[in-house]
Amino acid sequence: MASQTAERHQVDPNLVRAVVQTESGWDPLAVSRKGALGLMQLVPGTAQRFGVNNVFDPQQNLDAGVRYLHSLLERYGNDLPLALAAYNAGEGAVDRFGGVPNFRETRLYVQKVTNSYFRPGSGANGSAGFTPHPIRRIVDEHGRVIFTNE
Repeated sequence: MASQTAERHQVDPNLVRAVVQTESGWDPLAVSRKGALGLMQLVPGTAQRFGVNNVFDPQQNLDAGVRYLHSLLERYGNDLPLALAAYNAGEGAVDRFGGVPNFRETRLYVQKVTNSYFRPGSGANGSAGFTPHPIRRIVDEHGRVIFTNE
């Protein structure tokens, strides 16, 4: 279900799996202490924005969460850390900070999802048959980590 939803919305299924694993551990009934709900831990406003009627329905939750993740990747030019930071802390926080906010929770979240996504054997970068926009991790000449799909 996650793979099909990811492919339908042109997001790497391995990235979606990394987000779901980090967000809820695949528990469709998960509720965070901050009120995020379901597999992709949608806050009520995001669930409403993406037309979710039942946030605990795995298909509705995945569909909305993947569409939201896709919109964040587009908004931030496929900059994976920024998109993940926005998924965790909100677009406003990323925009105010001009990058990944200096919130411990958000920085740990970005690192955890990224590690899961890029761990050996995860199938990231299109090796599982998904190639529309593979995201690669590179380090530039200044030692800055960049995620790109070019």
